[in-house]
Amino acid sequence: MRKRLLILFLLGLFAYPISVRAQEPLKLTTLQVQLRPEYDQPSMLVIYDFKLPDGIKLPVNVSIGIPKDANLVAVASLTSDGSYINADYVGPSVDTERQIVTIQIEQQVTYHLEYYEPISKSGERRDFTYLWAGDYPVDDLNVSILVPVDTNNIITNPIMKSTQNTDGSDILIKDFGPWVAGQQFILQVNYTKTSDKLIVSQQTVQPSLPLSSSTPGRLMLANYLPYVFGGLGLALILGGLVFFWQSSRGGKPHGHKRGHSKDGSEPESGIYCSQCGARARKGDRFCRICGTKLRLAE
Repeated sequence: MRKRLLILFLLGLFAYPISVRAQEPLKLTTLQVQLRPEYDQPSMLVIYDFKLPDGIKLPVNVSIGIPKDANLVAVASLTSDGSYINADYVGPSVDTERQIVTIQIEQQVTYHLEYYEPISKSGERRDFTYLWAGDYPVDDLNVSILVPVDTNNIITNPIMKSTQNTDGSDILIKDFGPWVAGQQFILQVNYTKTSDKLIVSQQTVQPSLPLSSSTPGRLMLANYLPYVFGGLGLALILGGLVFFWQSSRGGKPHGHKRGHSKDGSEPESGIYCSQCGARARKGDRFCRICGTKLRLAE
């Protein structure tokens, strides 16, 4: 009896860590949050890029909560060449105060999610509050904010570091490190903006060199005017020669004589032979068939 109890105890002791590991909650190794206020719409563009731990058994579903008034626009996965392709997902479905987007993770790659959320505006003042509800534990939470054009006095709480992107745009960034499941992350953003210009509308294409008449590949009408006028002059000369040649042929072309048939014979008349009934032609006095003298009208 004691041996059986000892064996059961040892089995339970070895099985406990395995069961604990099997029940460990899903976590994200990285979660990069990009906030782009008034980027290509007069609202806040929120972008998530996240990845699961290596060695996790796939496929697995990851459910991300977004605000109830948010507008989901993209769910994708990152390919090996750096581009994104659409990913399978379900939702968004409304769950109390949020919308839930469930993504089916099929590969060990970075997944991408985008949505728009309204920004509170009062004159030139803008206010926005971002919330990560702590759906999963995160090993590394990183947040960045792209500063809009014509912006003054941008303030965040918590405070973030100001720096520049490689393209020269201003951003605020901070690495918040590990984040536990169920713990909310709240970021308040306040700034003043002197115009309603969007970031994307300012990214216009500029020529590498000043444009001129000698710019390679540029078509200018002034460069082709001599050829146009030369072609018109040549056409007028050819037209004149053709007209002169036709006029020199001497009069109008001869057509069929009036009153004759197409084969050159005399046209038929309304007189018929009294003997054989054949129809006579104009000018006939005798029937061309039987020779009988025609009865011509006086």
